[in-house]
Amino acid sequence: MGWFTNYEVEFAESIDWDDGDVRRALQPFNVQHIYLRDLNKPRVILCLYSQNPVEKILAALKGLYPVGMRYQVYNSGAWSFEF
Repeated sequence: MGWFTNYEVEFAESIDWDDGDVRRALQPFNVQHIYLRDLNKPRVILCLYSQNPVEKILAALKGLYPVGMRYQVYNSGAWSFEF
């Protein structure tokens, strides 16, 4: 038995987001996403099941968008991780 955790990922620069590419890249994982494009730096909210390490999902996103990114548990108020 597990649980879902929400993560906020911020990209270091503008990216050319493609929902189809992201869906295909994240398909192997039990994850839902919401892309927030109207911010200074693009962000995506990930809702993932506890048995899927967030690092694997970030690596999939990094394969699509090779820019710096940082992430945090959603609404924690502290960007404590960089990827």
